[in-house]
Amino acid sequence: MVSTPVIHSRPGVIFRIFFLFWAVFFLLRLVMWYLLRTDLASCSVIDIVQALYIGGKFDARMAVFASLPPAILLSVPRTAQKISASRTLRHCLTLFSAFVLFAAGIIYCADFGYFFYHHQRIDATVLDFLENPLISLAMVWESYPVLLISIAFCIILYIWCRIYAALLQRYIFSPERTSFFVIRSCGTALLLFLAAYGQISSNLFPLRWSNAYFSTCNDLALLALNPIQNIRDTLHASRSIQISPQAVREHYDEMAEWLRIPAPNAADLEFSRSNNHSAMLKTSDGKPWNIVIVIMESLSWPKTSFAPGFGHGPTPNLKAVAEQSMYFPWFFAPTRTTARAIFTTMTGIPDVNRSGGTSSRNPSLVDQNILLDSFNDYEKYYMIGGSASWANIRGLLQHNISNLHLLEEGSWNAPNIDVWGISDLDLFREAVDVLSRSSAPFAAVIQTAAFHRPYTIPRDNAGFVPPHPDPSELAFYGFTGQDEYQSLAFFDHAFGEFLKKAKRTDWFNRTIFVFFGDHGLNDPSQNVTPGYLACRLQSNHVPMFIYAPGLAQRPETGYVPGIYPQPCGQPDIFPTIAALTGISYASYRGLGRNLLDPDIRRDARQFIGGNEEHHVRLLEDGYCFIREQHKGLYRISDPELKNLLNEESDRAIRMEKAADGMYRTSKYLLYHNRRKTSESSELKKIP
Repeated sequence: MVSTPVIHSRPGVIFRIFFLFWAVFFLLRLVMWYLLRTDLASCSVIDIVQALYIGGKFDARMAVFASLPPAILLSVPRTAQKISASRTLRHCLTLFSAFVLFAAGIIYCADFGYFFYHHQRIDATVLDFLENPLISLAMVWESYPVLLISIAFCIILYIWCRIYAALLQRYIFSPERTSFFVIRSCGTALLLFLAAYGQISSNLFPLRWSNAYFSTCNDLALLALNPIQNIRDTLHASRSIQISPQAVREHYDEMAEWLRIPAPNAADLEFSRSNNHSAMLKTSDGKPWNIVIVIMESLSWPKTSFAPGFGHGPTPNLKAVAEQSMYFPWFFAPTRTTARAIFTTMTGIPDVNRSGGTSSRNPSLVDQNILLDSFNDYEKYYMIGGSASWANIRGLLQHNISNLHLLEEGSWNAPNIDVWGISDLDLFREAVDVLSRSSAPFAAVIQTAAFHRPYTIPRDNAGFVPPHPDPSELAFYGFTGQDEYQSLAFFDHAFGEFLKKAKRTDWFNRTIFVFFGDHGLNDPSQNVTPGYLACRLQSNHVPMFIYAPGLAQRPETGYVPGIYPQPCGQPDIFPTIAALTGISYASYRGLGRNLLDPDIRRDARQFIGGNEEHHVRLLEDGYCFIREQHKGLYRISDPELKNLLNEESDRAIRMEKAADGMYRTSKYLLYHNRRKTSESSELKKIP
């Protein structure tokens, strides 16, 4: 008779328990792969392996959590000795592990059922079925072979208990020296922590759900997700307040006219528009124009040289280039913060979700129609100095933009200087090098981060000399201190270095540059009017200009340098660039309009959201309407603060209605802007 080998090592038992749980979870993942095998036929083997690899890391995280109770107990010598000696304690641990597996199994059973019914992985919306448990249980009983599944489940639990009990029975406690015990315990804890963390990153971002959306293929994401993790990730987002279609229809006619919907349909809430150009804008040598979009961190308009101020101010380079560009002085971020700005710019839909967090962090909103995906003849880039796991923007970008080159930390030669990654100066330098190596016309988005706490100025700063403004100048611009002023001045310096280097390339004169801020800042300044501050416009007002020196002599393209005073915002960026370059697109549903179209100036207005649901602001004809704790209507240019709400009540009522229409439409479109590939296979709804 062959004797069963004993286990003297506590880490040995812990890791065997971990691998036991992981093997079960990964086996269930392979079952999901089998169910998806037909849908995955068009995907490359490398992508499938990557999805399994990412999913395996999610499974490892769940296995760590499932293994924690026995790991903690076995980490205490006295408890470990009792477990080794007591059959009762081993049985208790076995029953506890069976309960954990049972709970996980219930979730996986629901996940497979959800998949068969919706072709989706389970998420927090499944909790809605608990509101009517009897009806939900009856539906499950009538739809699935519950009895057969239950019998199979019981058999699996029985086999599990036998294996788990045998594993614990093999453990024989052996005393250890204190130093050896501490080293092994710390090593075990570190390995389990790394398994749960999922990835090693210089910016310390753990494995996140957005890692599963590394491809535009939905089925690869389904293969990579973990159902337990997915419920947790969607729990907060599930609390988001959604808008009813009827509330949107109340404003549909006005919104359809403002957006120039070619075939309005209030019943179906049709917001799609197409732009079919007969030919793309070409350079003299017949090549499409390159596009570089730079999203500038926290570039609040009152803090810059665009606003009234002292001498050249903190951003003379930005102002000098804007004077040679199409400059839009009343350009706004519809919502704060950076995550919302990225989502708004890329989708064209203001991210007005306040109750459920930012939309880029919401897994249920990861599937979006993005105009950049229509730039078919371009090599597409998104460059960020830090990690794209920040705010889960990698999911929004990689899942919705085909053939995207996402360059982030680890892609750069320069070292990180702080939590936001490499410096903006290094980001600009390396971006020029990357674009110079591009063989095709390129469309690149560069997201900067330097003008942000901790306001790091790198040692390698290309000769930057920090200015030392006096307290009166700081207060005038609204700066909180010298370090903030110097940080913005350094960004302006990096911007200047970027254009210097770009001008030495062969692509500079056939490139359209777009520069704008991601959001403003709340700090009040002395260089704006009282009405401006009453509407808190400094939190959303940012500079924007389109710089294309190679197009300056071609006014027929619509590019005419000058000042364009109409209110506008981030949703307008991609429709304007598409119109300028002659790029055709279909099924665009965002709130963006072509700023080159003279017709839009007759009803130009800009919507701005607030910090709470239903807080709105609207700019139109030099006025700003605001509805937050109180309502107000202000003429922005007035030198004294005067609420015109009663004096111009008709205007206030009209502007509030328009703001409500934009808010409700934005809220609705966040949940109804799926990519065309997703729309072709509508999901069934549970009655």
